[in-house]
Amino acid sequence: MNGHAAHSPDRLSFRVLGPLEVDGPDGHPLDLCGGKPATVLTLLLLHRNAWVSTEQLVDAVWAGRDVPASAQNNLKTYVWQLRRSLPEERIESRPGAYRVHVLPGELDADVAAALCDEARDLLTHKDAGHAVRVVQEALGLWRGAPYDGLTADATSAVDRLTELHRALREDLADAQLLLERPAEAIAVLRALTEEEPLRELAWARLMTAYRQVGRRHDALAAYQRARTALVRDLGIEPGAELTALHQQILSEESPAVLATPVPPVTSNLPPRVRGFIARGPELRALRGATGVVTIDGIPGIGKTAFALEVAAASGFETQQYVDLNRSASLAAPFATGLLILDNVEHADQVRHLLPNDPNALVLVISRRRLSDLDRTAALTLDVLAPDDAARFTDIEQILSSCGGHPGALRHLVERLRNRQPWTVTRMAARLEEQTARCQALAEVLARFDTAYDTLPGPVQRLYRLIGMSPRFDLRQAARVAGVSQSEAELMIDQLMDLNLVAEPAPGRFEMLAVVRDHANQLLVAAGPKAELVA
Repeated sequence: MNGHAAHSPDRLSFRVLGPLEVDGPDGHPLDLCGGKPATVLTLLLLHRNAWVSTEQLVDAVWAGRDVPASAQNNLKTYVWQLRRSLPEERIESRPGAYRVHVLPGELDADVAAALCDEARDLLTHKDAGHAVRVVQEALGLWRGAPYDGLTADATSAVDRLTELHRALREDLADAQLLLERPAEAIAVLRALTEEEPLRELAWARLMTAYRQVGRRHDALAAYQRARTALVRDLGIEPGAELTALHQQILSEESPAVLATPVPPVTSNLPPRVRGFIARGPELRALRGATGVVTIDGIPGIGKTAFALEVAAASGFETQQYVDLNRSASLAAPFATGLLILDNVEHADQVRHLLPNDPNALVLVISRRRLSDLDRTAALTLDVLAPDDAARFTDIEQILSSCGGHPGALRHLVERLRNRQPWTVTRMAARLEEQTARCQALAEVLARFDTAYDTLPGPVQRLYRLIGMSPRFDLRQAARVAGVSQSEAELMIDQLMDLNLVAEPAPGRFEMLAVVRDHANQLLVAAGPKAELVA
């Protein structure tokens, strides 16, 4: 089809708010071959329903690299591959140009813009509940950077869509405030002001949200942070709206109190982990949370990194961090805000540190399940889902060796990156053999030693022996340990309290790949004393 519009009743779904994806009429993803063909289609979608010259396509495909003499012929091959994937010949051609035919509502970027307009109209009519659902639907379309893979061609479109994403989040906060859900609004606005510290409108909304829940100190501290950013980066004072709001909040207290300026609140939290991956459902579960929340999981699963993400989105201006391995006291008495207590071994360590304020949030991090601590929520972090783990690397041997364990994934990926003589083939070969794999993961496995050392001798022995099997039941555990099933059950409970064993189904137990490697390493070191009991 050359120069003729395609009139197909079959609708496709083009997604450019992240890595390019296309779903067919049946809702199943189409194979676009990836690489250069995907870049071609992404640029055509950027200029949907308009002609794009072959020169522009060539520049996009070979951006920053030498263009081969065969570029025009290669481009024809890429278009041919795309035409095989897309039904009804959606890609049209004429001499020196191509275009892709996109129907209304087929491109996620257009859908997001339409949903934003709908949400604005709903907010105008004070239909906040409906507006929240519409905004969340729009935000759910984002999977990453818009028009991923394009460079200069997409700059204006990316800027426009990035601004749309910010506006949607501000609309979400407005709707949540109308629904009297200030904690959720604060979480959204706190994240926005961290990402865009020069965005005065977001600061004004954040101050309003703090004011709505009576957190005057946090509202004033937010103003000071906004002013600091504006003066430092732009050399200007806050605008009229932000200044007026600040004065209104100041006027709510007596002049004697106002004589002392409010200093910006500082935090002693460690830096967040760069490139933090996934945990979306868990983060959403703690959005707006207060009270005491326990976070447990095996070593290296990312408990502290996750808690820092929760803190970043919490909306609390006052935040403190205490590592119980280093200190059992706070730098200053903690009354309200957010408190992270890390490396907690038992509930008695932290009971005296908990604040009386029900609006405060305390995150208690432990490798154990602290069931004897009075808490509002408990969260056990599991390994990453396969799709999330694959965001670290596409090397199958690394993925299978780590089994979704974030610490092991980061360790092996960094090991491969920092050791130039290590080829992917060499790394893959080492991971296939258990002894070499344990050596490669030695730093990660060593973190399990502390938990293992707390176990009684018979439980340590059971741990070493069951590491030879990824899955087992109570009868098998009892036979391996040479004890009754009731005794084996108590021993397994101790391993489960440390998250070394999971129970995916009643009576069925399993150990993660990294945990099995640790147990097998100990079994080899224990020697003949750890042989199976007949």
